[in-house]
Amino acid sequence: MSSAECNYKIYDKELLIIIWAFEHWRFKLKLTDISIKMFIDHQALISLMKDKELSRRQMRWVQKLADFNFKIMYRSDKQNIKIDALTRRADFVPRDLDDERIWYQRTTILTLNWMKIADLKKNNDQSIYKQVLETNEIDENCTLLREAIARDETQYEDIKLKNCRTQNEILYHDSQLWVSFNELLQMNLIREIHDQSSIDHSEILRTVKIIKRNYYWSSMRKTIDQYIWNCYVCQRSKTSRDKSNDLLQSLSISEQRWQNIVMNFIIDLSDSYNYNVILTVICKLLKERHYIFCITDDEDITIEKTAEMLLQWVYQTQNLSSFIVFNWDSQFIFILWKFLCKRLSISL
Repeated sequence: MSSAECNYKIYDKELLIIIWAFEHWRFKLKLTDISIKMFIDHQALISLMKDKELSRRQMRWVQKLADFNFKIMYRSDKQNIKIDALTRRADFVPRDLDDERIWYQRTTILTLNWMKIADLKKNNDQSIYKQVLETNEIDENCTLLREAIARDETQYEDIKLKNCRTQNEILYHDSQLWVSFNELLQMNLIREIHDQSSIDHSEILRTVKIIKRNYYWSSMRKTIDQYIWNCYVCQRSKTSRDKSNDLLQSLSISEQRWQNIVMNFIIDLSDSYNYNVILTVICKLLKERHYIFCITDDEDITIEKTAEMLLQWVYQTQNLSSFIVFNWDSQFIFILWKFLCKRLSISL
């Protein structure tokens, strides 16, 4: 094999052997009327003449094979021992360092001329541990906690001091260094742990476990949860398990007029005849609708007021609906139904 042929894929190498065999015995194989059986241990070549997607090289080889009457048959390695012994002769292995086949195995893809070595300079910024240590020593809240510990108090405001201690004017929680009530410092500490390549944006529990080895602060879990939930890399790469991501369910088809209704508020309108909000109520079956004008001063529309408008403008002339579609939360719909049933003396 030439140096270029040594770089062929296994499929092409096996096919190349077939081409060589037919070219070597061409004068005998082309004249025979008997179907030639070729045994090979590469099963993918069985469908060679039927494949529709071939490379240009494979198409040229298939055109050469079209002159012969042959059939490729698969035979496993265990049954093909004699053939393997012939193709793996020791004298076929390149031993000379000047052999082109060895050159291709040692080809340099990227030379030093194309590589730019950057100077690694020492980072002059303080490590996160030194920042936490210095802030712990001078922070006002940490000073108040140290004074409370000196008075043998068990609690300071909402913080329990049972496992807290001071050593060399530094506040500790057990063996963990106390982090002061500085949101920027806490965020930098979480970023230092959570975003490093060895951790690779780990989950919440693992991040908490790693930080707790050396650091501690009040409401620590809540702060870490907030950081990771707002981490762009985590939200982009990790699968969401929210129940709201299920398939959308189609709404039921109404059988009667005003059995199912759709409601919506149109707000932020300019005042017109002392009204600035419109409540739209639409029948899903016939698309009949009511536009109810109302007014609100602080854009806060109560459930009681909504129920009163439905009783006055809709259910005064229509039957009570059995299903309401509304773009507000389900709690609003539940209380609305409860208030309507109470006004209509319907016991649930």
